[in-house]
Amino acid sequence: MDMTTLVTLIAEDFELELGMPLLGRNGLNESAFLKSIGHDRWQLLERVGRVPTREIRDDFDNRLYATFCFVEMMLSPERPLSCYTENERLRFSRDLSHYGRVYLDGSYKLVNQGPFQLRCTNVFIYQLAGPQQLKMAQPENCNFEQIPELPSQPDSLDMCRAARAAGTFEGPDTNDGRLGSLAVRYQLDADRDANGAGLIYFANFVCFLDFAERALLNGLKAPADLVDARSTYWRRLGYFGNAEATDQLDITILGGIRTHGHLLSLAFDYRVHRVSDGKLILVSSARKSLVLNDAGRLWITNLDRTLPKEGDGQHTS
Repeated sequence: MDMTTLVTLIAEDFELELGMPLLGRNGLNESAFLKSIGHDRWQLLERVGRVPTREIRDDFDNRLYATFCFVEMMLSPERPLSCYTENERLRFSRDLSHYGRVYLDGSYKLVNQGPFQLRCTNVFIYQLAGPQQLKMAQPENCNFEQIPELPSQPDSLDMCRAARAAGTFEGPDTNDGRLGSLAVRYQLDADRDANGAGLIYFANFVCFLDFAERALLNGLKAPADLVDARSTYWRRLGYFGNAEATDQLDITILGGIRTHGHLLSLAFDYRVHRVSDGKLILVSSARKSLVLNDAGRLWITNLDRTLPKEGDGQHTS
């Protein structure tokens, strides 16, 4: 494979036809979409790096894994993920760069509709002592010659460090916290949540966060069709560790709410800790939207009677 072919591979568009494996109850499923992106990133690395992903090794012969450490999804409140439905064909332009042969960074941008952009940062790691102790390392046998090199670390790493300290990412709309906070415990499913490398797959964490959201909204007696209709239009995820498939996760969620004309916008901030040792392994912030119906308006009116207004303090569940 010559240099021109390799460069062309990175520049090629990535296409998805939306069939049932990619759809949820409400259009394009976020976790399924991230799995498709993750698969494409690994396929691209394999082809450009000239080595099967299962054979990527460091100079001590440790098997390396290009784990996702940052994900950012950017759409609009008017066109969240739910706007993309069955039989649609989505075409994304993409790019890929590296820094120090340890980090990969690149974006996917929808070219035939939108706005819709996804950015992902990967870091090469190996399991020093199972999923609970991961170490960064540089691949010894992966070709980086045709992957453009960044002059400095991706700024996504600074965003993750700031979010780890603050417990939240900065979002397009402030989370007023008016829906309160809730702590839920999630039991990992060893047969569903782990991947082929024995780690909890990065895309599955979105499902755990959805689990916490639903618990928060159900506790506030939100209409079932409103809960089902919420759809992501912005999210950031910062990953700081992983977990054994037999572990449990403590998820703390803070929710906010506001209206934009005929749309309802929900803001969520999440922190995820391993139960086994209390380690923080993920911070995320998301914004979701849906079209308001009469039941939703009535629910908001009832909330307004019981929840504090912006600036009046935080309601806690």
